Order: sequence, then C-alpha cells, then structure tokens
Amino acid sequence: MPSLRPAADQISHNVRAHNKVAKTYERRHGEIYNAVEQARLKEALERTLGLVKTGTIPKVAVDFGCGAGNLTNHLSVLGCDVLACDVSPGFLDLITSRQFETAVTGVRLNGVDLSNLDNDSVDLVAAYSVLHHVPDYLGMLFEFVRVLKPGGVLYIDHELCAEVWAPTSERNAFLSEVAKDLGTRWRKYLVIENYTNWLIWKFINPRYRSEGDIHVFADDHIEWDRVMEVLAAAGAEVVDDRNYLLFKRGYRPETYERFMDKTADMKALTARKGPKPTLVGAT
Repeated sequence: MPSLRPAADQISHNVRAHNKVAKTYERRHGEIYNAVEQARLKEALERTLGLVKTGTIPKVAVDFGCGAGNLTNHLSVLGCDVLACDVSPGFLDLITSRQFETAVTGVRLNGVDLSNLDNDSVDLVAAYSVLHHVPDYLGMLFEFVRVLKPGGVLYIDHELCAEVWAPTSERNAFLSEVAKDLGTRWRKYLVIENYTNWLIWKFINPRYRSEGDIHVFADDHIEWDRVMEVLAAAGAEVVDDRNYLLFKRGYRPETYERFMDKTADMKALTARKGPKPTLVGAT
C-alpha cells in the first residue's frame, strides 16, 4: 500500500535528508554526474528550449527541486535566467555560493505548491529526479502549468518508466549482465550507510529511503496515464515523450551500448501550455 505517512512529515524528512547530503550530493549520485548522462541531459534541454513558444528573451526557467544545481547550471549555460527552487536550505545555500553565467535566484519551496510564483510568469519549468519526492505530485502538475506563460514548456525527467514495473525480456537480460559486471566491485561493502539503511528497511520501515523518495514502489510510483490526464486538464499538450536507459557510474560502456536501444528505465516528458482562452464577447 502507498505510505500513510502525513505529507507534512514526508516533506520534513526530505528537507532534513537533503540538508544532510547537500555538500556531498554530486559525489553520491554517480547515476547523474557522469559524462554520458550529462551529455544526454544537455541535448534534451536544448531540444526542450526549442519547443518554448513564449517569445521571451531571455527565458526565465524554474529549476524545480534544484538540488546541487545540475539543471540550473545547464539552463544558465543555455542562456536562461533561473529560479533555483528547493525545499532544502542546504541546497539553496550551495546554489547561492556558486557562480553562474546568467541571473540565478534561489527560491525556498514549501513542498506543497508554488504559491510564491505568479500565474503565467515563467517560460520553462524543469523537474529532474524530483517528482517522486512530492507527496501530491499530480496536484503539483497543475501548479507547474499555472505558472507557465502560454507557450511555455514543462520538462519532467529522470523518473522511472513503466518498463521498470513490467520488465521485458531485454530488460531482464540487461539487469543480468549488469549484475555480473557489478559483482566484482567490492567498494560498496565499505559504505557504512548501506548497512544502516538495510537495518532500517529490515526492522523498522521497509519503505524508508535515506533521501526521502516516496513514489518509487511497485504499488506507489509515478502513474504516467494519470499524469497525461492531469496535464490535459490543466491546459498543456504533451509534445515530446521518450523513455531511455540511464547510464550509471560503474556500468561497463560496452554493456550499456549493447542494450541502450533495447530497454529503458527512465522517462522524459515535455508538455507545452496552450494559449489563454478567448472570452466570448471580448473586444
């Protein structure tokens, strides 16, 4: 069953967890901070910015759940002014301590909505590896679309796709190969936190995740059919939808390249907000 833990507790746990790991986040997440994934992400953001039809220069982008500034840096290099938004003061302190090529402003989130952002105020909302941390992620989709200007674009990336929960024979073959590749890597046994987390999972809370992941379980994960329905109801049209295989640090390149076009574990989804409806009788 999905967690019955109150949303406020889930948000508080996310804040505490990410404050704790803010300074080491990039080092801990090799599945994000590697050359293959960074190149894919850069190309995806360039493609996404090309879909924005607001006519604004420079574009204003929201990096929702900015973390250590992965998307913020890419978006700044691509010429956007960025609102780097997060629930974690630790991450926001990290962002404000760094230099970027364009204007970057830290914004503290409450984890519930975007009430500190105006309607129709930004050109792009980007959420990378964040939606599964949001208790009411479907409600947040309405907020994303609300703050977009007509013609603005929502970009969601690094969320588990359906193939993870209904694996194909190709995915099973890939996982088998990866298990063989990683079986010789012994350093994971030296990380004390892995043992602590295992004890918590085993004896206290099987849904515990050290960084506050919520929607990552077989019976509680991102429901893409519902995401599509909510976006349509909010007035946004999906303009790009693709699944991909994430390259994780430690993968053998030859194994990854052999399977990258045969299986997938992540989704990237882009939707554009439509024009404002014309009021009947308006002049």
